[in-house]
Amino acid sequence: MIHPGRHLSNKLKEYGRTQKQFADLLGKKVSEVNELINGKRNITIQRDILLALVFDQAEGNRLAMQNEYDYSIVKMKLDKKKLDDIKKRKNQLNKHHVFSTF
Repeated sequence: MIHPGRHLSNKLKEYGRTQKQFADLLGKKVSEVNELINGKRNITIQRDILLALVFDQAEGNRLAMQNEYDYSIVKMKLDKKKLDDIKKRKNQLNKHHVFSTF
């Protein structure tokens, strides 16, 4: 899975625009656009709204992409053994109905 900022890079190429032109359009610094494209900044609600306006797209799309990206990164980093240990402890507790509806 690629960072949502990479999709932005592809859009700029598609429209034949530079990072500077795009930054000027948004009223942002070129460095902010560059960091977003390079995955050093994330899509925030504010950025999602601005990008939706610029590209005539529905709000929330890029924010959803960011959430999916973040989720996949965290899930890859989670230690399988740790997850298995939690499942085991949960199953032991469920025998006593402590978290059966949790």
